[in-house]
Amino acid sequence: MVSYRPARLEDLAQIRTINTHYILNTSLTFVRTPPPFESYIAKLNDLNTRGLPYIVALDDEQRADDGHALVLGYASLSPFRPQMVSYAPTVELTLFIHPDYQSRAIGSALLAQFLGSVETGQVWHTCEGMGGQIELSDQNDENASASATQVRNVIAVMAVDPEGKGQGEALRTWYLKRGFEECGRMRKVGFKRGHWIDTVWLQYSMPE
Repeated sequence: MVSYRPARLEDLAQIRTINTHYILNTSLTFVRTPPPFESYIAKLNDLNTRGLPYIVALDDEQRADDGHALVLGYASLSPFRPQMVSYAPTVELTLFIHPDYQSRAIGSALLAQFLGSVETGQVWHTCEGMGGQIELSDQNDENASASATQVRNVIAVMAVDPEGKGQGEALRTWYLKRGFEECGRMRKVGFKRGHWIDTVWLQYSMPE
């Protein structure tokens, strides 16, 4: 039985293990060296402070080595270019699934939760301008609060892993089937595991 809830500190060791797998064994991320555990704590705290979602998928009937429920995958929405507050209505998606639990609709369920929340206007977050100062939202938006902006766009920036399914294009198709539109492709912008890698930019926008 798979359950979904906001990420907690106790989940971060497993999240780091999942992330490390993709860093060391795939080209789905351009990162080459697993970041320190402290960076995962910092991200969780930052997203909680901003009010952006960070969700884990759990198998409550299985236990990881640390005794906690097994993390099957995780996803988050992070600020897109947070130093420029005019980008505040747009966030960037991160989504990874435990390598042993792929193709079980876990990623689809995580993504559906996020997109549903965006479509119904439930995702708001605080914004930082240059210098890290909190800036007020655009008051021309009648729904804006004094210190938060409603999220209207979700960006997925994916690496086209030449070792992946369909030479990496299967993931792009997966996003397109779920309402994303391709905005552009940067060719051979990364090099990892002996391959040149393209990146594809995809965008999901809140219906008008």
